[in-house]
Amino acid sequence: MEPGAGSDQMEAHEQGAAVETRRHVINIVVEVDGRNKHVRFETSPVSGRDIREQAGAPLTDDLTRLIHGKPSGGNIGLDDRVEIKDGDHFIALPTGTVSHSDEG
Repeated sequence: MEPGAGSDQMEAHEQGAAVETRRHVINIVVEVDGRNKHVRFETSPVSGRDIREQAGAPLTDDLTRLIHGKPSGGNIGLDDRVEIKDGDHFIALPTGTVSHSDEG
């Protein structure tokens, strides 16, 4: 086998598509109703709708990214595109919860 020749053919066949995306699995965690749901995607970005559907969260729930356990960036809309990477955490909460900056 010639590893160099095989990868050249692969790149030519993909014609500019990200080769790693095809085989790369992105694992994220979405907290829904106090439970962590482990969700897998094969591409990034994904939509807020995709995340909610895959996690089993109601489409009406607010969704936000958690950074160091704290909500960050506000509500992710259904049609918003979100760059995700392996290990990202999100939380789905009843509508209106994420938009408030004070939780107490």
